Amino acid sequence: MCSFVNSLETFVLWRKRRFTAVLTLSVFMLVLFFFTHLSLGYSVMNPVNVLFSGVTQLITGNLSIEGYRVLRALTAVTVGATLALSGYLMQLSTKNPLADPYILGISSGALFAVSLTLSISGYLLHPLMIGVRTITAFLGGLIAYLATLFIASKAGMSPTSLVLAGVAVGTFFYSASLLPQYFISRDIHKLIAWSMGSFVSPSTDALILMTSALLLTMSYVFYVRHPLNNLQVSDDFVKQLGWDPARLRRYSTLLASLVTSFTVAWFGVIGFVGLAAPHITRRILKSSELAFALPTSVILGSTLLTASDLLSKILVPGVEIPVNVIASMIGAPVLALAIVELKKYGS
Repeated sequence: MCSFVNSLETFVLWRKRRFTAVLTLSVFMLVLFFFTHLSLGYSVMNPVNVLFSGVTQLITGNLSIEGYRVLRALTAVTVGATLALSGYLMQLSTKNPLADPYILGISSGALFAVSLTLSISGYLLHPLMIGVRTITAFLGGLIAYLATLFIASKAGMSPTSLVLAGVAVGTFFYSASLLPQYFISRDIHKLIAWSMGSFVSPSTDALILMTSALLLTMSYVFYVRHPLNNLQVSDDFVKQLGWDPARLRRYSTLLASLVTSFTVAWFGVIGFVGLAAPHITRRILKSSELAFALPTSVILGSTLLTASDLLSKILVPGVEIPVNVIASMIGAPVLALAIVELKKYGS
């Protein structure tokens, strides 16, 4: 008995040390990519000077190159954290390690809804369109998600069937989103860049909205952390805490869909971050416990998207590659690895 207790204490201590080491390394990588992002662009600048000058410009509202770089880097950090958090909630709620707002078709559904709205209104950047874009993005994403669940339920609702249903729904809505774009003559180039995922035109309003969405979602997760953590073990444990597991799943997936739709409404489709960050976290930590996996996933999501946006603006001199291209190139191999692991363990 004493030996068992000692072994358990050793395991707990090892897990905490591993978590601390991984989180510290993730934060270090995020800071490194953040300052590199500030430094590199059409010209090389001192990142410290860019940071202080940029923050001052953001406060005063008079943006120049420094302010733009800080705004773009902060946007990448915030959106990456938001997508990672959404993916984590999706995977936890569905008990499916392959769940992700992009793979399940939510992002494409939101993209189609916004594209259709813009084709009708004809205005991409009108201030009044911001709220409309956000609402329609959420509705489109929700419809796509419900369609994915319906199709997957007809095939047994296995992890693989959910992914295949999401791919089918996502492909349909993404293809459908291309049609309305042909009817928009105003801001057509900005629309195309937006639909492919881009931080080329960040705004303080978008940053404030995404930061608010991230903080509210984190607050929700903190409030339901105990039942949410037990959700991945057994519904009975959740019921013993006085929570309805079905309602908890419904609220969590709706919230994940909502914040993902915010991202699509402002920055277009950015895929695989919500899948890659939680999956890599679980592999490194050897644990899916919320207290360890959630903060690491969020930091890792910020790191992945900041690095992706950095590559998107420096990979080809003078050309901005859509950030979704880089993020998908990173995330697609992670999806393949996750599928292989599910097959290996017979899931």
